[in-house]
Amino acid sequence: MGLDDPFPIEKCSGRVRGAILAEFEGRCPTIREVASISDAQWLTVPNIGPTTLEELRSMTLHPSNGEDNQVIVGMEDGELLTRLDRLKRDFDYIVDEIRSRISPGSYKRRLRRPPREKENQ
Repeated sequence: MGLDDPFPIEKCSGRVRGAILAEFEGRCPTIREVASISDAQWLTVPNIGPTTLEELRSMTLHPSNGEDNQVIVGMEDGELLTRLDRLKRDFDYIVDEIRSRISPGSYKRRLRRPPREKENQ
C-alpha cells in the first residue's frame, strides 16, 4: 500500500471513521492526506482525542510496503519530538509493567534449580 492509496478507513473505529469523513467532506482521503495533517490540527477535529489520534497515526505510519519513512520526513521537528516523547513514555510503561510482574524474588526462584530429592538410603 502506497501513500497515495486510499486511507484504509474501513479498519478504523466508528469515531475515527466519522471524524475523517467529516474532515474530508465525506470523501475517503489518501494515506498521504491524512498523514499531512499535524497532530495539533487533528486534535481540533470533533471526536479526535489522544487515543483516536494514536489509532489514526498508527495507520498512517505503518503502510504495508515500508513507505512510512516518507511520512516522517515531511513532519516538523516539534511533531517528531512529541512523538518521540510519547514513544519513550510507552516504552517506560512497558518496562515498569514487566518489572512489576517479574519481581526480583520470583525471577531468582525461577532461575534456581529445583531441589534434588534425597536418595533412598
